[in-house]
Amino acid sequence: MTGTSRPRGLAALRRTLAPFARPIVRTFGGGLGRLRRRRRYMQHGIEGIAGELRTTTNAHAAILREFGAHVGRNCSIHGPLHIVNAGTDFSNLSIGDRVHLGANVLIDLADSVHIEDEATISMNCALITHIDVGPGPLRERRPRETGPVRIASGAYLGAGVTVLHGVTVGKLATAGAHAVLRKDVAPGATVVAPDAIVLEDQI
Repeated sequence: MTGTSRPRGLAALRRTLAPFARPIVRTFGGGLGRLRRRRRYMQHGIEGIAGELRTTTNAHAAILREFGAHVGRNCSIHGPLHIVNAGTDFSNLSIGDRVHLGANVLIDLADSVHIEDEATISMNCALITHIDVGPGPLRERRPRETGPVRIASGAYLGAGVTVLHGVTVGKLATAGAHAVLRKDVAPGATVVAPDAIVLEDQI
């Protein structure tokens, strides 16, 4: 068997076995996974569960619900999912129905994050709910700030968008790839990051 045909053969075998394996996994795997996560939570707290969200392939919604988040129906959540500053649980996170979260999304739960129905958060986006410059001399000039983030229904965030603390992205608004949202985005509005600037050749 050549290197090219081996993955194809494995894929075909997986397609054949998957319909039989899924009911077994649903019956026994869910309970075992919950027991493992409870043990991990007792050992490492919510940071241990955040670690599960970075490694699981298909249990993101179940894990989030299990530890306090509201997650609606028919959501598409791809890993790895990065959650930071969760405190003791994920109760600061609310996700509506039919929401899409792409790979490598980062959600900061220092304050609440609300993602409403049918919103799309593309890969590599970051939803940031606080700023804290740390213990250095900047602390006097820039004290810690927190604020909720809300992504309204049907809004779309392109790849790599960053939403800062206190910002609401309005209903059916669009944010182009790599935009940094410092202020509210009006419903239906479209905002984009600056385009690349072509410089003179240096050769």
